[in-house]
Amino acid sequence: KYVQKLYPMYAVWVDQCEATLADRELIESLSEEKFDGAFTEHYDMCGYALFHLLNIRKYATTVSLALMDGLFSVSQVPLNTAYVPSHMGGAGGDRMSFLDRVLNTLAHLHMDYFLDHFVDKYQSLVDRIMEVPPNYEELMSNSSLVFINSDPLADFPKLTSPRVIDIGGITMHAGSQPLDQFWSSVLNLRNHTILISFGTFVKSHLMPESYKNTIREAVMKFPNVTFVWKYEKPEHNISLGIDNLIETTWAPQHDLLHDPRLTAFITHGGQGSITESAGAGVPLICIPIVSDQYRNAKQVERNGVGIMLNKDDLGRIGPLEESIKLILTHTSYKPNAVTLASMIADRPFSMKDVFIRNMEFMVKYGPHERFQHYGSQLSFIQYYLIDVFAFLAFVGVCSLSIASYLLYLVVNRFYGYCMLKKVKSH
Repeated sequence: KYVQKLYPMYAVWVDQCEATLADRELIESLSEEKFDGAFTEHYDMCGYALFHLLNIRKYATTVSLALMDGLFSVSQVPLNTAYVPSHMGGAGGDRMSFLDRVLNTLAHLHMDYFLDHFVDKYQSLVDRIMEVPPNYEELMSNSSLVFINSDPLADFPKLTSPRVIDIGGITMHAGSQPLDQFWSSVLNLRNHTILISFGTFVKSHLMPESYKNTIREAVMKFPNVTFVWKYEKPEHNISLGIDNLIETTWAPQHDLLHDPRLTAFITHGGQGSITESAGAGVPLICIPIVSDQYRNAKQVERNGVGIMLNKDDLGRIGPLEESIKLILTHTSYKPNAVTLASMIADRPFSMKDVFIRNMEFMVKYGPHERFQHYGSQLSFIQYYLIDVFAFLAFVGVCSLSIASYLLYLVVNRFYGYCMLKKVKSH
């Protein structure tokens, strides 16, 4: 359902791309800048056509998620759905049952089809407005580098290549600001404070009333814990009658996460929140709603820094109450979170330096054609050696058949010889 909702958005982007490429004044103005290099976000694929018009050959791709489905034409790295969760169906984590692998593969194929559909739309667009239209698949595959919003210390292990570079948390160590007097006083109210926020995409006030009541009831079960809930509608009085619930339309999430007085974070599991929490060493209770949030929640569980709940679990108080109790009392979540944060902080190179140095290197020596492997030109059958295994199986069957037939001849000849000798002896 989520992917289906993306179709209208992508259709708008294609229309916007046509308007951008047709704006001759804009194109001429950009051409005069003589850019040395460029990078574009893959979700809106118009950048590749724009770079072609501006004659920019040294360019990179950025992805706001981890190495996502449908990115093979750019990254030339296949997503193995046997152990790498799809962004649209990663609820099974990396240790999947047979059914999980089936659903994960179907989700991956669906996302592949979706992105291929819009690559065709962009191809039709450049065919229509350019005198010598490029092949859009080639434009994407000619991207020298692919920067992904992923941290190998926290993400699922995956196949990769020299052109794929992790820069997850690139701005994470920009520094947290000291909390103002109000927020500092909130964190001082009790020994434990838990932040509740479902990001900007998911609105808490749009939750079913039963879900809201479950959260309220769970909060009241822990009177010695302060809960801060980012809730968009003050007129709902969601905290009425609950002394330990602070509601706010906005919270300084980054600064709160980096304050040692914050105990845990109840989140939807968005990429940004997961990355910030990993860098801050804060345990999580993830309640994914859509898209890659399920995958992210499984990533949190895999790292031992939090718990995943299904959103339907909010229909009753038990699962949420038990999860909060575990986060507060279990001896592993906080140490694991602190260890992960320390590893991220102590890595040899900052993600910002990695990004800047690779971009500078690309501008100086790119485009990086040497990073492209011939595997991207192979068919599905060739890439996965299906033809080779079929040939080897055929040779094996033939060899076994010939060996069996020869054995039959030998046994038959030996049996005949024995029978003949027996007749002669009589």
